Amino acid sequence: MNDLERLLIERECTRLLYEYGNFVDFVDPMKAARLLAEDCSLVLKFRGQTLRGRSEFERLYQGQKEAQAAGRLLQRHVITNPIIDVKKSDHATGQVRVTLYRAEWDLAQGPCPKVSPVLFIWNDEFVQTPEGWRIRKHEVSEFAFESPEARWPSPPWAH
Repeated sequence: MNDLERLLIERECTRLLYEYGNFVDFVDPMKAARLLAEDCSLVLKFRGQTLRGRSEFERLYQGQKEAQAAGRLLQRHVITNPIIDVKKSDHATGQVRVTLYRAEWDLAQGPCPKVSPVLFIWNDEFVQTPEGWRIRKHEVSEFAFESPEARWPSPPWAH
């Protein structure tokens, strides 16, 4: 694999993460599910919960879509510091920082009050599929301001 191929893969995987955040927040959470591989998993480490397969994601996103349409769920993901590590021409991993502003609020009551952000780290695994690059594993860890070494190992690119 040459440098240009590696850069294109890094760009595709980074775009997947940005599209995922935009679809979940603004467009349609169900479209976010289409960015996932059929055999994907979502690991919510802070809840001790794992979802497996695109159909489980679709159920989760359907509930979000309905709540957003009814004006009962407001959320915005701010995704920063993407690092993509291309392993092979069909496999990559990545890590980003996410600041999530989320409120379960009925807009009929008026504007949403101030929302405190929650910080997360997303660790992702990407695969090339017949549909293009997709997220195979999406691991979400809540971030706390303590020694990073106490909670997470160094990312692979830092060695």
